[in-house]
Amino acid sequence: MTEVNNVTTNCYFMVDNVERRSLLFATNIAVIVLNSVFALTATFQNVPVIYAILRTPSMHNPPHILLCSLASTDLFVGCVIQPLYIAHNAMLVDGQRFSCGLWMAKETLLLLFMFVSISTLVLISTERWLALHYHLRYREIVTVSRTLISIGGTWFFCTASVIAWPIGLDMYIFTLIGITVITIAALLLLFTYIKIFLILRRHKALIQNQAKLYPPPVNIKKHKKSSATMLYVVVLFFIFYSPTFYAMIHYLASGTKTSSVNQTILWEVAKTVALINASANPVMYYWKMREIRRAVRNVFGISSTVRVHVGDVVTPGSGSMDNEFRSRTEQQRQGSFSVRPRGSCSNAALSRSDLRQDQETETEVKPQEKKKMFLLPRFLEPGPSFGQ
Repeated sequence: MTEVNNVTTNCYFMVDNVERRSLLFATNIAVIVLNSVFALTATFQNVPVIYAILRTPSMHNPPHILLCSLASTDLFVGCVIQPLYIAHNAMLVDGQRFSCGLWMAKETLLLLFMFVSISTLVLISTERWLALHYHLRYREIVTVSRTLISIGGTWFFCTASVIAWPIGLDMYIFTLIGITVITIAALLLLFTYIKIFLILRRHKALIQNQAKLYPPPVNIKKHKKSSATMLYVVVLFFIFYSPTFYAMIHYLASGTKTSSVNQTILWEVAKTVALINASANPVMYYWKMREIRRAVRNVFGISSTVRVHVGDVVTPGSGSMDNEFRSRTEQQRQGSFSVRPRGSCSNAALSRSDLRQDQETETEVKPQEKKKMFLLPRFLEPGPSFGQ
């Protein structure tokens, strides 16, 4: 086994030999197992979120578009980056030759999606701040087209910054740039959420003092809940990426160009933990966001069974499939008719004024209301007519 220490390649700081592979064997096995499990969870959890947002017209707004962009980033992690990690470490365990191209592909894509994720979180926090600070002009300032342009610009600048490393930028300088970008994004997120919760506290105090005189300017409860949910997502991001941030600082502090065995183990553990974030984000969506749960249930047909009792009014398109079929069948057979609400036994005898009032209400029924039908018991349903 030869050493990979050629300055002409982008992997000049990587050393690969038999002794090194034996020391990294357990780490490579753990990386393969963990990425195999979490690649599946990241894929199968983010696909329903993206599909539900795309298929629900009421969710085609800036907040959910940004959330869909973040979920798409997590989906690519599960579909592309983690399989690349599995393939690269499997080649090392199997004793195959070190592939510099495969290693550079997985490392570059990991940095790209890390930069895109943290940039998307900055966009989400900025959108939440604009919704509170400019609540009267929010729809004018934050539009769908501007949101899509912001997402496209984020992908362009992140790709342009990350592609500088494979082209030939020094690893030490690139690591320093990565730490700078993450630090700036963290400060922006901290500043934005401090402003958000200061605005929420001010609005809450205003509502408590003047609730009887003036209506509240914004829905404080809704904005507070959405802001808190996205804050949980931001906290999750920094929890899972903090080992990677520490590994970058440790690499810069070592002052060596090549990675030692301990540094390589630290890199592998840190990057594996960072990739688990793609599986943790959808759990937060399903747990904290009711509209996401409702959209997923509606799109995939996971709805609770509606029990219809005898005497209930059923309209076409409501209830279970059996009730819908019975409603359409009865409407075709008998046509639509209205039934007076049921009363108690003591009110069975009606006066002439009550009958006259019922007749007047029947004539004033709108066409849409005439479609309502009275569901009869099955033993009272008319049988099929056999015409000659």
